[in-house]
Amino acid sequence: MVVLRPCCPHRSCRSLAGVGLLLVLRVPQPRPKSLRRATRGQRRERHRADADEWATAQERGLLLDVPVEKLLPLLNAAGGNRLPILGQLDPWSDGVLVREDLPQLDADVDRLGAAAADDAERGLVAALKALLARWRDEPGLTLHWYGD
Repeated sequence: MVVLRPCCPHRSCRSLAGVGLLLVLRVPQPRPKSLRRATRGQRRERHRADADEWATAQERGLLLDVPVEKLLPLLNAAGGNRLPILGQLDPWSDGVLVREDLPQLDADVDRLGAAAADDAERGLVAALKALLARWRDEPGLTLHWYGD
């Protein structure tokens, strides 16, 4: 469970001041090496590279920044932690979903769509569906989520 720190790479591409969940389609990543022993310059360069990757992903439609204050009420209305995939996401941690999770994730998003009560929630569901459609079109990617 990782809590974002002031110099987190995600901070530079955050569009919201509140808590958010960043969903990014990217190629499977090798286990990252710890930067704890890296120099300040090495850490700064790594964070800059991550921010550049997020900006590119956003331009290509591979990134979705979801405000938790909009997602949690919708999740609760759709079944909360009874949803097999979305109900298990912790908005304050990071994780990876693999392609085998896609059918169940589709079903979860459909349940969100059925529970959506206003235009903002329906827009969020449409954005999630667009991200999943993009994932279906590019089979070499995994869905990473980064919470804060």
